[in-house]
Amino acid sequence: MKPITSFVLFSLTLSLTLSLLASVANADTNLIDKVCARTHNKNSCVAVFESNPDSKQADLKQLGIIALTLASSKATETSQYIKTLLLNKTLDPVIDQALSDCSDQYLDAIQQLGDASSDLLEDGTKDVRTSVKAAIAAAQSCENGFVESSGREILLSRNAIFRQLCNNVLVINKLLEEK
Repeated sequence: MKPITSFVLFSLTLSLTLSLLASVANADTNLIDKVCARTHNKNSCVAVFESNPDSKQADLKQLGIIALTLASSKATETSQYIKTLLLNKTLDPVIDQALSDCSDQYLDAIQQLGDASSDLLEDGTKDVRTSVKAAIAAAQSCENGFVESSGREILLSRNAIFRQLCNNVLVINKLLEEK
């Protein structure tokens, strides 16, 4: 084979390979964009998924598992944070009680998200929705447990992030239901 023919053939093969890789990467980005476009905070949603290397090659169901894992991790992190706060023996008794209730509610949320993960693996999208909404309700109950917003700011941003992560799951679940 002539050197020019080999070079053209190599260039053509390389070009096709790069084009194919670009379209695969675009498809992955498009899935994340499609999901995140339906959330309340697209930029945050995209950032969350792009920070997870597994999400780049994930299909919709796998993205749902990733989203559930992220929400569960946040719930576990918040639960641990609450336990640390409860070690402070100088807390106002009303705040101490609210945090104690929050601890129980976040344990419930963690359980609900575990159930949702099992349901998603078994294609039980209706059950996923129910469990995730129950987890969101637990976080909301935690927040509502603070009397006259006294102490509410302690968990406000953590609860907001948790709800957002759960909402990402609900959007993915809705897309799975539409399939």
